[in-house]
Amino acid sequence: MLRSLAIAVLVTGAACGGGAKTGGGGGAGSGSGSAVAAAGDPACPAEVPGTSVSVEDTDTGAALVFVTTGDAAEVRKRAAAMAAAHSEAHAKMGPLPTGTEGGGGGHDHHAMGHGSGGGSGGAAHAGTMISIHSAATAEDIDGGARVVFVAAPADVAALRDELGMHAQHFGAGTCAMGHH
Repeated sequence: MLRSLAIAVLVTGAACGGGAKTGGGGGAGSGSGSAVAAAGDPACPAEVPGTSVSVEDTDTGAALVFVTTGDAAEVRKRAAAMAAAHSEAHAKMGPLPTGTEGGGGGHDHHAMGHGSGGGSGGAAHAGTMISIHSAATAEDIDGGARVVFVAAPADVAALRDELGMHAQHFGAGTCAMGHH
C-alpha cells in the first residue's frame, strides 16, 4: 500500500511540483532555479524546483525521499536542516527513540502544536511538523536526499501514516501545512 502511495505522491509531485513555482527563467545556465531555491523555508527540500517526494518504509520507521531534477545540493542542504530541526525539537520531548524501545512511546505526540499556529515554528516549519516522537537523520542519495525517521516500535505504523500524509502535501512544492 505504501508503494502505491509513493507512486501517487510522485505523480502528484510531477503534476503540482516546484517547477511551476519558478516563475519562468529556469533554463540551463540561467541560475534562476538556485535563486528561487534559496527563498522560502530553508528546511524544506520540497521547495526546490523540480523536486518530488516519496515515502519508504524502514525497519524502525520511514523515510521521506526527495529527488530533484534541479539543485541536488540545495535539496541535500535543506534535508539536513529538516532532520536537524526535527531532532532538536523532538529532543525537548524526551530521549529520542532508537527503534529498539519496548512498550509505547509514552510522549505527548501533539506537544509541538501540530495543526495549530502555536509555538515557535509550529506546524508550518518543515523540521517540526511531524507529531510522532521520532529522531531524524539526513542521507545524501543520487539526485537528492533521504530524511530517515526512527520511532519507538509502538509508534512506527503511526509515523508511516503521518509521513505519507505529509508527503502528499509536499507534492505541492511546499512544507507549509496550514493550507489543509
